[in-house]
Order: sequence, then C-alpha cells, then structure tokens
Amino acid sequence: MDNRMHVLEMLESGEISVAEAVRRLKGSAANVPPDPTPVALEWVRWLWHVVFWPGIALLIGGGLLLARHYAGPGATGSLIAGWVLFALGVLVTALGAWLQRAHWFSVCIREHGQRRITLAFPLPLRLLAWLLRMLGPFIPQLRDTGADEVLLALHDELQRERPFIVDVDEGDSGEQVQVHFA
Repeated sequence: MDNRMHVLEMLESGEISVAEAVRRLKGSAANVPPDPTPVALEWVRWLWHVVFWPGIALLIGGGLLLARHYAGPGATGSLIAGWVLFALGVLVTALGAWLQRAHWFSVCIREHGQRRITLAFPLPLRLLAWLLRMLGPFIPQLRDTGADEVLLALHDELQRERPFIVDVDEGDSGEQVQVHFA
C-alpha cells in the first residue's frame, strides 16, 4: 500500500494526530519524484511576452500612422489603418498583460515507457463562474450543482498562491495523470 495513503487512513481512523500526519507525509515526500508540471510549463510563464510585445508594436505602429495622418494632409487609408492597428494593439497588449497574471490549468499525461503529453490553458475562473451562473437556469444538468461556487473557491485558493494538484498514478505499469491549477 502507498505510504501516503496509509498515513491518510491512520489520520482518518484517529490513530495519529494531524501534526503527526503532516510530519509523516513530509518525510515520505522525499520518496516522491519532483512535480514535473511546473518544469514542463515553464514556457507558459514566457507566453505573455510573445503576446504583449507584439501588441506594443501594433500600438506604436497604429499611433505613428495616426500621427502622420493628423500632422498633415494624409490619405483616408492611413487613418483607417492607423485606428485598426491601434485598436488591435490595445487588445493584444491587454491580452498579454492578462496572460502574465492569469491562472493556468494544465493536464500532464504520462504512459509507462512512453512520452509525456502536456496541455495548458489560461483559465478565467471568474468568467467561467459567471457563465455557469447565467447558463444554469437554461441547462438542467447545471441546476443546483454549485459548480460556480467551486470555481470561485478555487480562484480564492489560487489568489493565495496555493496551487491545486490532482495526481492519479495507476502503479508501475499504468498511466500517470496530473491536473494542475496554478
């Protein structure tokens, strides 16, 4: 039996205290391999740069076209192109700024002896909770589930910089699946 599971069962049955369970779990953490998800998702922390800085370039380009048009006689095309580039720059820059502080949802799947597959998505938890609240009356499966409250509680925990990790290990010959909210 897995040592962590054994400690949790002892805690549940009242054989050990919470402090003792924490001490034992920390001791067994030395035998657990390090969490691969933050390393695998290192590129996510740089993604906002890839979006933010081109947004700034679009903003500057649109601003220059607008300045050129308003400074002297210019074609209507430069006015339209300037406003389009400027507006697109504002949107892309705002998206890049949001990505920098967004919470991320990732799934890491490893098959025994096979490669690892990692998927990561930015997760707007407050927006998802609002959508669930608005769509709940129209979708019978969402009524009275409390899914929006779960998302808001997860958001509050992530705001306190406490990641939420669900780790499923099928043993030596099985798959490993890790769901990571950070």
